[in-house]
Amino acid sequence: MSGVRPFVYETDLRQVADLHRLVFGRAQHRAPGQFDRYVGDIFLDNPWRDDELPSLVYEDDEKRIIGFLGVMPRPMVMNGLPLRVAIASQFMVHPHRRGRVGLQLARAFFSGAQDLSLTEGMGLVRTIWEGLGGTTLLLYSIRWTRPLRPGRFVPSFLARHGTASIVARALTPVCVAIDGLLGQLPQWPFRLAAPRAAGEELTESAFLACLSEVSRGRWLGPRYDERSARWLFAILADRKDRGRLRKALVRGAAGEVAGYYLYYLNPAAISEVVQVFARDGAMPDVLDHLFHDAWAQGSVAVSGQLDPASLQAFCQARCLLHGSGGSWILAHSKRPECLECFERGHALLTRLEGEWWVGGIHPSSDPTWR
Repeated sequence: MSGVRPFVYETDLRQVADLHRLVFGRAQHRAPGQFDRYVGDIFLDNPWRDDELPSLVYEDDEKRIIGFLGVMPRPMVMNGLPLRVAIASQFMVHPHRRGRVGLQLARAFFSGAQDLSLTEGMGLVRTIWEGLGGTTLLLYSIRWTRPLRPGRFVPSFLARHGTASIVARALTPVCVAIDGLLGQLPQWPFRLAAPRAAGEELTESAFLACLSEVSRGRWLGPRYDERSARWLFAILADRKDRGRLRKALVRGAAGEVAGYYLYYLNPAAISEVVQVFARDGAMPDVLDHLFHDAWAQGSVAVSGQLDPASLQAFCQARCLLHGSGGSWILAHSKRPECLECFERGHALLTRLEGEWWVGGIHPSSDPTWR
């Protein structure tokens, strides 16, 4: 009999890997066993694994797996009380069986034991989530980008948004020359001065201490411990496809902790920020250090997900606010008070707590639930 059931790694992995190859193409399987390791690391070996929140498969009448939805539990806290959160990722359905199969997987996921469901998607994904009672987190879907080399940022931006790479490369010499000329202007607004703050390697313990302080006053936020922080740092560092992970603890002039940041360095391209936080009033110093570090390493721009509480600091730092190719942060909950935390901007939600870093084994695109 066909239907949705929990994913069983030992018996289902081969079929799920084949389905992934069919849906996303062989280009995403360059390294043997890449998908196997990804599924094991993210969905089975994570420190928050919960047997009541399993990943799901859809099996047809002939016992063939034609749908998969990866689920990662993420413990959070709302108003001081534990909150069960589940992140959906790697949602895929056989190209010839889309429609009812995807909807049944989605319904099964939403009826799980979690208090809050999160994912990132666009187009039909957003339509389905909202059709099944979910919502789009507009405030948390805003992206910021700080050009560091504005001339060279242009071809990188064009290449990301569908312009042929040969055209983007052809523009590069001109854009390099433009950067050189603009950099000589004394009042050039994108000029980067040496940061006042000092930086050092961010450790797991410093990360936990800073995050605990930043979380105060938020209605909803993540819950980490030493084990989960160690696992996260290891997984993030292993994601070489996103770039080289750089993580820094930033200290003010008197040696006090100002904040921290984690980002993926991509020289001669746009570097992506995973998370950046600061103590009250210290965000300008933390951003100055982040931008200068990325600039010194050759990045043309830095980009990340906006924390609504830091909107003013990002605007003052001359960041561009925009969407992300139509991709949105999506949420579903049977508890209205969970969604109210996001609507009022009182939730602490970054790329580290969302689907952005969990996904990525396939190109960032609309998951195939249709």
